[in-house]
Amino acid sequence: MVVSLAGANRDPEIFQDPDGFDLRRGNSRLQLAFAHDPHFCLGAHLARLEAGACLRALLDHLPGLRLDPASPTAPRGLAFRKPPALRVRWDVSAQR
Repeated sequence: MVVSLAGANRDPEIFQDPDGFDLRRGNSRLQLAFAHDPHFCLGAHLARLEAGACLRALLDHLPGLRLDPASPTAPRGLAFRKPPALRVRWDVSAQR
């Protein structure tokens, strides 16, 4: 048996629009980013706190920051599905 991590979190019976990126997905606790049960990542809580703090700081200091609509963000890859890059644009006029 071969298990592909690319298939994780993509079951359409569990996740509506599994290829869509939705921060407010109602059942996001079912995703497997940090594994599950005895294999659960000990650093998961710290990683989530750090990611949240970084994003809040970034968006608070650069309110005009947004994804570049001209750059593709569709995830790719067999082992880890991720965008090839996350290119952004910064609207300086949105500064406070």
